[in-house]
Amino acid sequence: MAEENKPEKQKRRRLSAEDKVKILSEILLKGRGLSELADEYKIHPNKILEWRKVLFESATGIFEQKRPDITEKAQQRKIDALEKTLADKDAVIADIAQENLALKKKLTGRP
Repeated sequence: MAEENKPEKQKRRRLSAEDKVKILSEILLKGRGLSELADEYKIHPNKILEWRKVLFESATGIFEQKRPDITEKAQQRKIDALEKTLADKDAVIADIAQENLALKKKLTGRP
């Protein structure tokens, strides 16, 4: 009989990332109250505060992601310049080697 008086267990609601962003944007951008939204979505206000903390902690990663693109492009430009320099040096070495062979043939009298 004791089991008959127990309240029915409620399943936990899992909000999607989109829902969390929507709730946070309503608080941060539209100025709606934390308690108001917590009541509306039937979630504890501390959960919303936790999401806000996660949002701001991960926000730096969003801005840092653009930096590697810039450095990758700069590195690629540097690699391209070094490859061009190397190709130019290879061409000069080939010319000098040809001249050296021609001079050796001339000095030794070999055709």
